[in-house]
Amino acid sequence: MVGVSLTGSVFVGIVTALAVVAFIALIAVWPRLAGRRPGGILARTGLLLTVNLLVLLAAAVQLNAKYLFFAGWTDLGGAMGGHVTTTALSRGGTGAKAAAAQVNGPAATSNGVLPPLPPSADRLGGVIVSTVHGPLSGLTGTVVVRIPPGYTVRAVGAGTRYPVLETFNGYPGTPMQWLATMQLGSAMDAGAVDKKMRPAVIVSPQLEFPPGVDTECVNGAPGPAVEAWLTKDVPNFVARTYRVDTSRSSWATIGLSAGGWCAAMATMLHPAQYSGAIVMGGYFRPWFGAQYEAFPPGSHEAKRYNLVALAHKPPPVAIWLETSHSDPDSYTSSAKFLKVVRPPLSVDAVVLRNAGHRIQIWQALLPQALTWLGATIPGFRPLP
Repeated sequence: MVGVSLTGSVFVGIVTALAVVAFIALIAVWPRLAGRRPGGILARTGLLLTVNLLVLLAAAVQLNAKYLFFAGWTDLGGAMGGHVTTTALSRGGTGAKAAAAQVNGPAATSNGVLPPLPPSADRLGGVIVSTVHGPLSGLTGTVVVRIPPGYTVRAVGAGTRYPVLETFNGYPGTPMQWLATMQLGSAMDAGAVDKKMRPAVIVSPQLEFPPGVDTECVNGAPGPAVEAWLTKDVPNFVARTYRVDTSRSSWATIGLSAGGWCAAMATMLHPAQYSGAIVMGGYFRPWFGAQYEAFPPGSHEAKRYNLVALAHKPPPVAIWLETSHSDPDSYTSSAKFLKVVRPPLSVDAVVLRNAGHRIQIWQALLPQALTWLGATIPGFRPLP
């Protein structure tokens, strides 16, 4: 439909009106089609299918307008044809130099003897689900850990300390999103086999406290101390439970959509813990929904979480980010961020021309992002 936006109110209104008109027409003509004649049965079947398809289409169009799965007609056509135009940008310093820098500050440490893994670890493909109480945040939540192949094999993994990739799901979502939907474990295994990155431990913590609330991963004032949970309690739990390398150059984050914001925030505000981040469709200041406001606009807390402002005096971390001109959830904030990036912060960006805000885009870019991780972050570099 030339001149009519795929996500605009006009197109949504047209499709919704068609569904309503079809329903009214069905009610009006139904009595005339009664009976067991083949023609009447076929007509009733066709009308019912048409109404149901239009109702489903109206719902899909409204959801797309809200969540921007397809940003426009060009994006929809590109998705059907499998073609998306991209531009690569680099800003700030050198990624490897930023990730290898020494940073003073608190970070997770191992306390010596590690507890044994649960017997189910191998049977469940290395996935271990734990309920963890965070003494610093006061929160109790779920942490999903996936250990790499070879971790439990004495001849292969004995004594090996693995890097850690902490994941952040989108909203709404669950800690399993990166493992189940994004297939991160399989992608990392393939990267290790192809010598593009080192095998790593995947850590996927709960982000919503209570479940269903979009916390944006921040410390509320008042409200749950989610940032403390994610960046202190969870790394401490991992370092004291699993055989991981605790140097900052072996810790990185990855997130999509709202989780992309969380990954960027955790890394930039805690550079002593994390040296790099992969941000897919994310943004660079918190974006709260109607049901939760962690702190007043303009407050000290709001200023602290403005990563665009922080980029003027940045930490030495490396960031790989994806955004799209057609993704207002991400692009406006990402463009402002890219304009102010300066050393020692390093940013490598993939900017898509016409693409929406959806899983399929991020799935397709995941191998590229992991290759960047293995080439840039010292602890993730492939073994010789």
